[in-house]
Amino acid sequence: MTIEKKKSFIINFIYFALIIAIVFIVIKYVLGLLMPFIIGFIVALLLKPVINFTSEKLHVHKKAVAVILIMLFYSVSGFFVSWIGLRFLAELKDGIIKLPEIYAMDIEPAINEIFDNAERITAQLDPMMVQAIQNMADSLSQSVGSFISSISSKTIGFIASSASFVPGLFLSIIFAVISSLFFAMDYNKITGYIAKLFPSQKQNLLAEIKAFATGIGLKYVKAYAILMAVTFIELAVGLSILKVDGAITISALIAVIDILPVLGTGSVVVPWFIIELIKGNIPLAIGLAVLYLIIIIVRNILEPKLVGKQIGLHPLVMLICIYIGLKVFGLIGILALPVTVVIIKHLYDNDFFKQ
Repeated sequence: MTIEKKKSFIINFIYFALIIAIVFIVIKYVLGLLMPFIIGFIVALLLKPVINFTSEKLHVHKKAVAVILIMLFYSVSGFFVSWIGLRFLAELKDGIIKLPEIYAMDIEPAINEIFDNAERITAQLDPMMVQAIQNMADSLSQSVGSFISSISSKTIGFIASSASFVPGLFLSIIFAVISSLFFAMDYNKITGYIAKLFPSQKQNLLAEIKAFATGIGLKYVKAYAILMAVTFIELAVGLSILKVDGAITISALIAVIDILPVLGTGSVVVPWFIIELIKGNIPLAIGLAVLYLIIIIVRNILEPKLVGKQIGLHPLVMLICIYIGLKVFGLIGILALPVTVVIIKHLYDNDFFKQ
C-alpha cells in the first residue's frame, strides 16, 4: 500500500468515525431533548399541505388557518390517546383491585379441594402424611394470598406514582404544540433561515435530504399502519374463536395500544392472561397465551421485512438496526437508527462522501 493510499485510508477512517460519533451523540443525547420540537416540526410538515389548501380555498390568512388546524389536530389526538389510556388504566386498576376477591372466591377453594383430595387418598396410608399435607396446604394458601395482596398494592402504588411523570409530559406537549404553531405559521421563513446556515452548494443537497427523509417518514407510517392492521386481524380472529365478548372493539383498542411506545400488545394480553389463569379459566388463559405468541412471532418476522422494504434496507440490516437501536439508544433508537442508516446510505449512493 502506497503512502497516498494509507493517508486516504486514515482520512476516510477518521471521517466515518466522526460521522458515527456525531450520529451516536445526536441520537443518544440530543434527540430526546429536542423531541417536543421535532414532533412540532413533523406535525407542521404533515399539516402544511392541508393548511395551504384550506387557506387558498377559503381565502383566509394562512397563519389563522394554521392555528385552527393545529389546535384541532392536537385536541383530537389528545382526546383519543387520553381516552384509550384512561380506559386501559381503569380496567387494569379494577382487575388488580379484584385480585384478592378472585383469590378468595376461586383460587383458594380450588387449592383446598386439591389438598382435600390428596388427604383422602393419603389418609389410608399414613396419618403423619395427612398432617404434613394439611400444613403444606395452609402454608401455600397463606403464601399465595399474601403474594396476590402484595401484587395488588404494589401495582396500584405504581399507577399512582406514575402520576409524577404527568407534569413533565404535559410540559413537553405544551412545547410541542407551541413549536408546531411557530413552524406552521413561519415555515418558509424558518426553513429558509436554516438553509442559509449552509454553503450555497450544499443547500440543494439539504433540500434533497429533507425530501428524502420526509418520504422515509411517510413510508414508516405506512409500514406500521400495515403492522397495526395485521395485529388487529390476528386479535379479532383469535378473540372471536375464544368467544370473547366485544372481540372486535377489544382488538381495535389493543392494536392501537400496540403502536404506542413502551406499551405494546403484551401490556394488555399478558395481564389479561394472568388474571384468567388466577380465576381458573384455563382454556381462555391458554388461548390468550397462544394468541400472544402468534402475534409476537408474526410481528418479529413482518416488521423487519415491511419496514425494511418501505425504507430500502435489507430485512437483516433492518433487524440489526432495530436491535442495536433499542439496546444502545432505547425506544428512540428503534426508529432513529434505521432512518439514520438509510439517510447515510442515500448520501453514500449519491457520492456525497466523495465530495
